[in-house]
Amino acid sequence: MAYKNLDEAKKAEAAFFDQVAEVRTTDGHIPCEADMRRATRVVARNRGDLQVDPTTVAILARGARERFIDAVAHRPGGRVLDICCGPGWLALELARRGQHVDAYDLSSKAIAVAKQMLDENPFTEGFGSVSYHLQDVTEVDLGENTYDAVSGWSAFHHLPDLDGFMKRVWRALRPGGIVATMDDMPTGGLEKWLAYGINFVLPIYALTYQQKIAIAFRRLLGLSRFPDEVFSPMEEEKHSSVEDIARIWHDQYEVILEYRQNAFSGGPLMMLSGPDGFRYPTARAIVGIDALLCRMGVVNGFERIMIGRKRT
Repeated sequence: MAYKNLDEAKKAEAAFFDQVAEVRTTDGHIPCEADMRRATRVVARNRGDLQVDPTTVAILARGARERFIDAVAHRPGGRVLDICCGPGWLALELARRGQHVDAYDLSSKAIAVAKQMLDENPFTEGFGSVSYHLQDVTEVDLGENTYDAVSGWSAFHHLPDLDGFMKRVWRALRPGGIVATMDDMPTGGLEKWLAYGINFVLPIYALTYQQKIAIAFRRLLGLSRFPDEVFSPMEEEKHSSVEDIARIWHDQYEVILEYRQNAFSGGPLMMLSGPDGFRYPTARAIVGIDALLCRMGVVNGFERIMIGRKRT
């Protein structure tokens, strides 16, 4: 473990996502992870790691968010536990579907943004409720037969004791209850090369073609390598638990939906530059190819959606 103890790792995790929330909300911007309906486009040309376009995010998602929400909000007026909620987009959207949501996160900045989005929410018709908690959800008594669904978007693989927590989730779910996860999967070599090829061929904000050619020569000569994947402190410690999630879902639940997508298109398309009339059709075409290769098993999607139903 990179940290002396679990408490230290949790503090580092909170600090990591505090910083992410701070960057994403600069100059009053609304990030997609705070409110998918009201998100604003951010283009930071002097920071190659930051461009977020809600339309491109929706193209990449290919309806995944809507399918995920439909599954979690399966019971009208249901009660939902949303773990590691971050700035709250999922909890907010579930409440817009009439659900009553308990949402937990370690990041004080993320929870502050989530509460702000809740206060500003203009979509109030049929709204359920959201209660945000700045607290480690693994330390909360979830009770028994408490929830109709438990959701986590890029969340479960951050937990230090996944098996122990999932035992409590099982008790907390009502009969027929839903447990839903989206996990960020490790990126393989082929996927990295395909993403690199898209970045090289298409115009992107981060690099000029002259810079890309120089990088290509260095890479071909073995003088540079692909950048390391960025993990949060808890994600880095537990990234292998994405396989544990699959095991638990198949062993303990009736898996009603499972698929992977965005093997190589996510990063490059978020950095794609040019007029919208070029970027959006290009994004749809590349995402379509990505989806086809995922279905054929040629590549492994970076995003994995798994929806399970508690057996009765």
